[in-house]
Amino acid sequence: MWAETKGEGKGAPDGMKLDSQSNVYCCGPGGIHVFSPDAVDLGVIRVPEYTANMAWGDDDLRSLYITASTSVYRIRVRVPGLAAL
Repeated sequence: MWAETKGEGKGAPDGMKLDSQSNVYCCGPGGIHVFSPDAVDLGVIRVPEYTANMAWGDDDLRSLYITASTSVYRIRVRVPGLAAL
């Protein structure tokens, strides 16, 4: 096992993305879990609903759009996302 999304709140592992520094973002309990390339848990971006997926957006790829149970959330991040191939 490389890493595990665990914690408080509803949710299960789903929808993974990478940022430009190879950090891994994965839906899980309580929101979006962020891991470094060597599987260090960097924290959770808390979301008040069950999360299902996410996508990088805006011209600078510093907006993370998160799809949840009944809403779409947008947060700005410091590290830009990785452009889709």
